[in-house]
Amino acid sequence: MKALILFLTFVSFISCKEPNNKNTDTVEKITIESHEKEIENPVQENYAQQTVNDELAERIKTYLKEVYLKNDIDILEENDRKFQLYEIDLNDDGENEVFINFFTRYFCGTGGCAMLLLDTNLKPITKFSVMNPPLFVEKTKKNKWSIILIKDAGVYKELIYSEGKYPSNPSVLEKAPYDAPSGHAEILFSDDYSKAKTYTY
Repeated sequence: MKALILFLTFVSFISCKEPNNKNTDTVEKITIESHEKEIENPVQENYAQQTVNDELAERIKTYLKEVYLKNDIDILEENDRKFQLYEIDLNDDGENEVFINFFTRYFCGTGGCAMLLLDTNLKPITKFSVMNPPLFVEKTKKNKWSIILIKDAGVYKELIYSEGKYPSNPSVLEKAPYDAPSGHAEILFSDDYSKAKTYTY
């Protein structure tokens, strides 16, 4: 009788132990696979949605190389061939305009950096000369286009759309009639509020 009890206890011990080994193997396999996926797909930067459009970026690269920077492309160093984009509808027509932020040494001087505003078909609206992001796009409109604020020489300047474009050089404008953007302004090219993805060409 005692031998039978010992035999049954042994069988029970073996039958309980097997599934535990299988479960452990399964857990280890899942853990390893998850780790491999993390390595293959590293955590993406938390970019503003309006700055991430790889398809549009490819179109912009072609435009820059073949049109806008056609005469400069051969002398641009690799570190200078970078840009950021931001899509925003400035005139409520249902189509996004696109800001192109050039922030590398070739495009920047003591007063600021070059920037470009294109329509949805990548046709230039304004070629800005000395800009210091971030930009503040207000809900308020004049001439049916959003007012844009940018800080220049320590004060805010108001860019107002007129005759098909915005002023290209904020440094020649008078100080805006207020000291700060409104709380409703959309903030562009700010690492704190709208970090932009960088593209190379």
